[in-house]
Amino acid sequence: MKRWIEQRISRQVLTIFYVLVALITFTSLGTYFYTQQAVKATTVELERISEQRSRATDLFETWQSMQYEMRGHVLLGDEALLNEVRGAQTRIDEQTAWFERNAESKEEVTFATDARLLFTIYTTRVMPGLERYVIAKTNGEVDEPFLQMATVGQLMPKNATSNQTRFKLNSSSAADMSASIVDMESVFTDYRADLDFQETSLRESLASQLAKAQWLWLMVLLGAIFILFVSLQPYIVRLTKQLQALITNSERLAVDPHALLIPIEPLQNEVGQLSKSFNEMSSSLIAQHDALEREREKTARLLHTMRDSIVFEELGTGHMYANEALFELYEQPVPFDNRQSLYPIETYYEPFMSHIDDREALLAFTGRARHKGIFDETFTYSMQQGTRIIRMYAEPIELQQERFGLMFVSRDVTKEIEIDRLKTELVATVSHELRTPLTSILGFTELLAHRHVDEAKRKRYLSMINSETKRLERLVSDLLDVQKMEAGAEQQDFKVESLYELLSDVIEIHAGSTELHMLHFDCDDSLQVSGNPARLRQVFSNILNNAIKYSPDGGNITVNVECDDDVIRVAIEDEGIGVSEEDAARLFEKFYRVQNEQSRNIGGTGLGLAICKEIVESHGGTIYVRSESGKGTTMVVELPVVE
Repeated sequence: MKRWIEQRISRQVLTIFYVLVALITFTSLGTYFYTQQAVKATTVELERISEQRSRATDLFETWQSMQYEMRGHVLLGDEALLNEVRGAQTRIDEQTAWFERNAESKEEVTFATDARLLFTIYTTRVMPGLERYVIAKTNGEVDEPFLQMATVGQLMPKNATSNQTRFKLNSSSAADMSASIVDMESVFTDYRADLDFQETSLRESLASQLAKAQWLWLMVLLGAIFILFVSLQPYIVRLTKQLQALITNSERLAVDPHALLIPIEPLQNEVGQLSKSFNEMSSSLIAQHDALEREREKTARLLHTMRDSIVFEELGTGHMYANEALFELYEQPVPFDNRQSLYPIETYYEPFMSHIDDREALLAFTGRARHKGIFDETFTYSMQQGTRIIRMYAEPIELQQERFGLMFVSRDVTKEIEIDRLKTELVATVSHELRTPLTSILGFTELLAHRHVDEAKRKRYLSMINSETKRLERLVSDLLDVQKMEAGAEQQDFKVESLYELLSDVIEIHAGSTELHMLHFDCDDSLQVSGNPARLRQVFSNILNNAIKYSPDGGNITVNVECDDDVIRVAIEDEGIGVSEEDAARLFEKFYRVQNEQSRNIGGTGLGLAICKEIVESHGGTIYVRSESGKGTTMVVELPVVE
């Protein structure tokens, strides 16, 4: 039953209401019956008192009537009056007998006893004496003033009653006789006064009982309400705490789905069901929030891994967010530790914009996308005084058919543009380098085919054709080497070889090809390197060839080898024309050539040092240059030591 009641708050409220109504009803009925019983008992008692008073009055009036008629009989001697007296005597006897039968209280018993005693005294002594007195007056036996009590007293019968009653009949005078008879009136008066007192007491008692009943009803009602309140207070407190806990948990969930929630003891009623639903809802919200956070983090991490920089702008708030690539694009340190979301960039906007060369043009492009909805154009701008080229485009972001943001995507196309430039230079260089030997070969072959030349010229022409063919072969080989290295298709056949012997062979070959240069060589013959001997010879041969070629006036060429811990450092120094600092930074780029008069006269494809760099790096080493225009060049190759 209790469990059934606790399952519904409406049942609980109705149960409380019914219990309260039942308490009020039972209390009211109890008070009503108690009051009715008290009123009924008091009414019965009042009716009895009223009957007692009425009969006492009748008895008193009958006594008075009997006394008046007896006096008339004494005065007049009329027998009819005496008969009336006897009739009254009979009624008094009956009325006194009624009091004797119905006497309940002590006062009523006393009154009945006194009335009977007075009636006996009057009928046994007074009336016989008065009758004899009338007869004596009539017979002339008494001749004196009317009704002398001494005479009447002598005529009264002598019996024991007069000695036993508390009413002492004194016959010494008529006045004394009358005073004694008046005692009867005092008995009636006292009895009626006692009845009046009893009636007043009953009425006061009834009023008191009614007041007590009312107070009892009020106290019982208040007690019932208090007991009901005390018994319901723990439940109400628990219910209130649960509702307050639900409110607090709702506020916490609104701020943080992972907030610590107040545990709630589940009830059987609607609040318990609400608590259960709330817990399920909070679990679902946490799961959905975690899923959304995972999706958001996944999206953010995907955007952060993109090499293109992305800027997202919310149109409603103007807030801007970007991925990590934007900071890398503007060469700014990333001020955030995690990649769980896009980074707000409002505070970094001005530092970013300071790198842009044409800021107004960029703002005009973003303004067209933001305000005019133009998204079919691509904008290209430069940064850092034209050293970097950026290409940008804009895309609208819509949600439920309504645009709420813009996405600006930027890409650094400096390398692409440089590649296009290199391709152009490659075509120009290759076409020039191929055309020159081919032109020579074609010209000499036409001379040999269509003209008669002497033996000396023929040999010289064939020598020229051979030289140009080898030049053409070197150019094609260099192009093929670059292509293989970039594609990673070349097979590396590493061997451990003496560095001293390798360098000695290369130096000996180049020493015989020049008469203007003095080659100096210093190397520990115990040093060894691991690598492809042919490729390493190609590196050092290329460097020595450049040292000789770019030292047209001759001079010393020094090959110095040092070993520092686990690194072998080979430095090849010449006393040639040298290069500037800017050109030195780009010497290892493919097809790059120093743009000065002397270099243009010397010629070349710009591939030799690029090939050298690829070979050295494939052997785990590094290559770099130290040079100053007009003061020679030092090319340094570092390779790992082999035990």
